[in-house]
Amino acid sequence: MRIYEIYLDVYFIENSILDAAMLTLTLFIMKRKLVPWRIFCAAVFGGIFAVLVLVSEMKYGIFYILAVLAADLLMLFVSSGLKAGGLLIGVFYFHALAFVYAKLDACIERLGVSSGVRLTVLMTLTCISMAVLRYREKKGRRQIYTVKISENGESLELKALYDTGNSLLEPISKRPVSIVEENEITRLWLSLKPQRYKVIPFRSIGEENGIMEGTTVDELTISLGDRQIVEKDAVVALYKGRLSKDGSFQMILNQGLL
Repeated sequence: MRIYEIYLDVYFIENSILDAAMLTLTLFIMKRKLVPWRIFCAAVFGGIFAVLVLVSEMKYGIFYILAVLAADLLMLFVSSGLKAGGLLIGVFYFHALAFVYAKLDACIERLGVSSGVRLTVLMTLTCISMAVLRYREKKGRRQIYTVKISENGESLELKALYDTGNSLLEPISKRPVSIVEENEITRLWLSLKPQRYKVIPFRSIGEENGIMEGTTVDELTISLGDRQIVEKDAVVALYKGRLSKDGSFQMILNQGLL
């Protein structure tokens, strides 16, 4: 008969790190914003819950299943603020990832790897996951696309930055607004169809209550490699000046368009 010696502090740390990794990957799959302090708090709760289950010697049964589901729902809520429907989807992803990890853990155990090495593997996986997520988030924020604006039979091709921070909406129609550098062509479009003239209020760093002139164009086409996104009657705001210092883009796409 084998007698296992379990150190509660190590058990707590291992479970907290595992929960942090699983929560991070779950939120990434669901395309939710990652808030480190919320993930940390949720992971600590998960570690405490795991220790309580171990100490109380809770038997596997309906009460155990309900307690685990409740704990997972609470962890997801704390880490993301998801609502009821999103929480259920999150629990599904969370348990799917936990199942995959359990299989890998079983393989590691058969190889006779020590607890310290397993903890190091968990920490390494967590760090790699966070680094990959950070890189993808940063890359996504700086993606530049080729965009064609069509109006009154004429077309203007621009380089456009996809900015996840641009959530500007036209106040009446609530349509997403993209920002374009003002030039002779865009100014002409504005003068040819005064009925499409827009006044678009905005807020930015250094300018609490700004106003830009805008208009509605016939079509806005975004090229995404082998496919295109076409937005009819797209709203654009005209910016007096340069949007990029090096001239790498002349337009900022609204996050709602992608």
